[in-house]
Amino acid sequence: MDDRAIHYRLHRDPKSSHQQIARLVRRLGASPTLDVGAAQGVLGQLVGGGGLILDAVEPNPDWAERARPHYRHVFASTIEEAPLAPGSYRAVVCGDVLEHTVDPVGVLGQLRAVATDDAVFIISLPHVAHLAVRLLLLLGRFPRMERGILDKTHLHFYTRDTAEETLRAAGLRVAGAYPTGVPLDELWPGGQGSAPYTVLMWLQHLALRVAPRLFAFQWVFVAYGDGAA
Repeated sequence: MDDRAIHYRLHRDPKSSHQQIARLVRRLGASPTLDVGAAQGVLGQLVGGGGLILDAVEPNPDWAERARPHYRHVFASTIEEAPLAPGSYRAVVCGDVLEHTVDPVGVLGQLRAVATDDAVFIISLPHVAHLAVRLLLLLGRFPRMERGILDKTHLHFYTRDTAEETLRAAGLRVAGAYPTGVPLDELWPGGQGSAPYTVLMWLQHLALRVAPRLFAFQWVFVAYGDGAA
């Protein structure tokens, strides 16, 4: 398995974007759902078998093949080139996708065109105002990394406010915003199940409740088109 495959390993923390998005998809129950940038099909694995119909768009052909068993249709292309029918989806999921695109507002406009008028959008974006990034800036550093908030493939960086501004610019109304934690299972994979790991996770969940704008690693947004009720 290559480094990028490891980067998209399923996260078990209930405060991770994987788990929060899956809970939202199950709770909202909107079907069919379009999973944009599905990677190896994490969302399909988490919500499969629940009676929901899921399609996926994934430009990496190897990842698209891995995802295929978990979706009705998988389009191995960019979202700009995917042959999606207008007004087809009642839910659209963009998990850490928009920051990689040249024109996020334009991409959201394309997705709105393939969604129903009352569709729900579930969008996660990395949070550049996380405490760790603030400390790096104080030290005069802004390193480009292989993964995480400062991933070298990111074209855009968002705080909660600028993320919401982007969604509004695309004609979306934000109905909820939920912080995620640092993926401890990536930073300390051997610690899972140990007492120190459990304490660290509890402390992180507490920090997210007390100061989410300081400790959020990502924000997960729920949004609707301006015409939705």
